Amino acid sequence: MKNIPSIAIIGGGFCGAATLIQLVRQSEFPLNIVLINKENQIPKGLAYSSFNERHVLNVPAGKMSIFPEEPDHFINWIRSKKEYHIFADDELPDTFIPRVIYGKYLEEIFNDTISNLPDHISVNIINDEAVDIDLSDSGNSVKLKSGSEIFADKIVLAIGNFLPDNPKIRDNSFYNSEKYFQNPWNRKAVEGLKDNDNVLIIGTGLTMVDNVISLTDIGFKGKIYSVSTNGYFPLSHKKRKPYTDILEELHPPYEISKLYSLFRKHIKIVLSKGITGEAVVDAVRPKTQEIWLSLSLEDKIRFMAHIRHLWGVARHRLPKNIFLQMQDLISKGRLEIIGGRLQEIKEISDHVLVTIKEKKSLNIKELIVSRVINCTGPKTDISKIDQPLISNLYKKGLIVPDEMRLGINALPDGTIIHGDNTLSSKLFTTGSLLKGILWESTAVPELRIQAKSLAGELISRLYSNKNANA
Repeated sequence: MKNIPSIAIIGGGFCGAATLIQLVRQSEFPLNIVLINKENQIPKGLAYSSFNERHVLNVPAGKMSIFPEEPDHFINWIRSKKEYHIFADDELPDTFIPRVIYGKYLEEIFNDTISNLPDHISVNIINDEAVDIDLSDSGNSVKLKSGSEIFADKIVLAIGNFLPDNPKIRDNSFYNSEKYFQNPWNRKAVEGLKDNDNVLIIGTGLTMVDNVISLTDIGFKGKIYSVSTNGYFPLSHKKRKPYTDILEELHPPYEISKLYSLFRKHIKIVLSKGITGEAVVDAVRPKTQEIWLSLSLEDKIRFMAHIRHLWGVARHRLPKNIFLQMQDLISKGRLEIIGGRLQEIKEISDHVLVTIKEKKSLNIKELIVSRVINCTGPKTDISKIDQPLISNLYKKGLIVPDEMRLGINALPDGTIIHGDNTLSSKLFTTGSLLKGILWESTAVPELRIQAKSLAGELISRLYSNKNANA
């Protein structure tokens, strides 16, 4: 397929795989696609390669189709599988399916796509690490760790999330300890513990819950401490009728103070009706990106400083059965949620001494644990990412942080804005790297739309350029 337009996708998780699938679906013209993937299994990525079958999706099955144009695709796939007949009932659209099953769904779609490519499309999958990119008028290349180069007309960064940042403490030397796990998805983080050991999990969100599930499933009998600045714990998903009244009053121009007042007003209304306040957050979900894009930088900073954590609690919730399991552990003293700031973590003999300044009392609390697991969420400031590809692109000015330092500076459609403030015609991004631009850019309902839109945009640009140069 000489002289045929080519697209290189870096990253084989959900975003990279979904973009590839959409390119194959949409392109009526000859196209070469190269998918470069470093480690996690294509197309499951880190998110859907869970080793524990009780790690479930945090979005109900009815909203998890990979195809926005076919919203029932996932639930129809489940119903077609005899081995999943336990889920195949009228409640399936509202069921939270194990992530391992969703991973198998993605794998089957991806493999079917690769096995049934149209004659005008070729796909090459390369298991290697992209470490640098060169862009020039004579050609663009992706340099691989092995020393090879991949040449492409357009390049997509779909590299997903990075490891959590190490929390600030007095002496960072502890982070070199074998008793510290920066990667909460490393199964070794929950293995090899004794019954009389205690564990500290830094973070009180959904990843913390997954680690607690993994610990209890392997029979861990010790105590689990979980600490975050505010000590907020995820709420439970509840079945209820959708609440949409707020949408009648939700109009631009958007200002954070007015939005906050409007939210408070409607939360009071739903509470008076016996509905919990997160119904208001759900109502606004389809408009969240529009609102975020319209807010001033000052308002975004205010949101991050004063509202973000409360928003996260209401937005990212637990399936009811998992929530009840966590509450049971708390009531039995097996799990303790602490609101406070870490002061010091250091090894003492065979254990770890943790010092926390509690938020409400300002008292100093000391814990003796055998292991510390970081569940604070992925690092987002690309200027501080110690990873060859990101580091090299940043040094060249090919990518720069967005104004909130939550990802890469880009247009909402994924077009990367270089350090000199010019729009790239060759380099694009998708997924969590767009969080600073779109805010909602981590869940399948948004990511599948990005994949479809980006694929269409790339095809359009490739063939408009080809025709213009003909």
